[in-house]
Amino acid sequence: MSSGYSALAVFVRILRYGARKWYLFAASVAFMSLAASAESYTPQLVRFAIDQGVSRGDLGAVALYALTLLGFVALAGIAGFAARYFSVRFSQGVVHEVRVEAFAAVQRQSMRFFDRVATGQLISRITNDADRIAGFLSWQMRNLVNTSVMIAMASYYMLTMNLRLSAIALVAMGIMALANAKFALTIRPLYDQIRHQLGVLASIVTSSLGGIKTVKALALEDYMDRRFRGENDRFLSLSLRAAKVRAVYGNASFLVLGVAMSGILLYGGELIAAGLLTVGELTAFIAYLMMLMWPLRALGFIVGGAQRAIASARRIFDIIDSAPGTGDEPGAVELRNVRGEVRFENVTFSYVEGRPVLRNVSFVVRPGETVAIVGPPGSGKSTILKLLLRLYEPDEGRITIDGVDVRSIKLSSLRRFVALVPQEPFIFSGTVRENIELGSPGAPMERIVWAAKVAKIHDFIESLPGGYDTVVGERGVTLSGGQRQRIAIARALVADPRILLLDDPVSNLDAETEKRFVEDLREVVRDRTVIIVTQRLSLAQIADRILVLVDGRIVEEGRHDELIARRGHYYRLYISSLGGVHG
Repeated sequence: MSSGYSALAVFVRILRYGARKWYLFAASVAFMSLAASAESYTPQLVRFAIDQGVSRGDLGAVALYALTLLGFVALAGIAGFAARYFSVRFSQGVVHEVRVEAFAAVQRQSMRFFDRVATGQLISRITNDADRIAGFLSWQMRNLVNTSVMIAMASYYMLTMNLRLSAIALVAMGIMALANAKFALTIRPLYDQIRHQLGVLASIVTSSLGGIKTVKALALEDYMDRRFRGENDRFLSLSLRAAKVRAVYGNASFLVLGVAMSGILLYGGELIAAGLLTVGELTAFIAYLMMLMWPLRALGFIVGGAQRAIASARRIFDIIDSAPGTGDEPGAVELRNVRGEVRFENVTFSYVEGRPVLRNVSFVVRPGETVAIVGPPGSGKSTILKLLLRLYEPDEGRITIDGVDVRSIKLSSLRRFVALVPQEPFIFSGTVRENIELGSPGAPMERIVWAAKVAKIHDFIESLPGGYDTVVGERGVTLSGGQRQRIAIARALVADPRILLLDDPVSNLDAETEKRFVEDLREVVRDRTVIIVTQRLSLAQIADRILVLVDGRIVEEGRHDELIARRGHYYRLYISSLGGVHG
């Protein structure tokens, strides 16, 4: 993904997010300008104090200028505080909008998007890259205003005092401007690489921690450590290269301004001796030169910060501008009075082009019928459920509910009447009630309890210390596999879906728990259209009809006893599940 925007276009787009808060930006600029103007006038007060007070022995004049100087410093401090406050409010407002839009864009993506983009990269973009933009809009934009005003005011005061000394200072400033331009061109590609590499590290950490049980079980700690260490070494190398560039160009400012200051001291001393310059003017001149050292050096940091922010903004805009893979088509309709007929018509689908998972699949599930789809691993069983829910789109053919193509149904309507219980149910960190309620946000407590009772998990929930308000750990680590499955079923049932999809719900259960679970499912599937994907044939036996899928094709269809009598694919699967041989 690449937005292709120029740096200026990216910057303008960032500011558009803050258009409704323009007054905060304007207030920040105004107060920062006031602070810089007040600060830049303080060398003039020192000049007057020396020439009109110290040199004449007039302590009253010195005291007056000292008090005035204190007032200007206080004004600069107060204005600087106000500038910081308004700039932070502006930057956080902008980043708030960017984050919301980026997160919403991610939510709209199809599963194909997540197949090719690592989760860690997305997390890095929405969090770290957004923070980088906020830092630029707050700290570096404020410094840019301060630097610009400071350089303009200092240059004006120096030119009014002595043109020749000003020429020395302006030459130094010109050299620094060229150095900063070179710095910007050198550092930008490095910052792009650094931000990408940070996303790679985030992806490794996310996958390792998310699969920590597998890492532990397979003793992959050393492997993950080596992988992380290798990518972290690349990050370190890039960071050191960027630091070297910053060090070279950053310290160059001290060298250039140091040479300029030496020349000004020597030449200024000659001018004082000749009566062409006062001590106060030379002191003010040197003070201005010292005052310019930070703004001129800060230009490099500001340019570098701008490059980092633009690189980060491009990464976020890549997400925002990604066309959603699945969405409502023009004229999409709402499902109403759903009977629950599901029909696949010559459906072919591939995750990877040229390698079809489903091949010309056709079948019908009648309203209120329970159909089990069985077959060996990798035969495409779970893919059927994903296509029905439009997590993916078929390459060929079509899928209908009550005769309506699912692509012409609004997604919100489709997923209100069709619910999925995945093979590995995800339990969110929160209360049991919140996890069940996710199936129908805002559902009344009576509905939640009803769903839990049907899923045969109500009694267990009531036995918990906080009942339905008991907090479960992230991913439901405090629950057993069967408990997670039942909570997932309750979550699906709370919306009272007409069509229920069960993706191998007993795959992680022991034999005894599986037996009870299968018995309880009979009540769950009652009066609904149900499609069960499973490798456990004990679960298939509760179905009205069984489809056997092999290599992406339906090769057999019928009831359990009918398929056993045929001694075909289903029969072999059944005998294999018993762990025996039948002649």
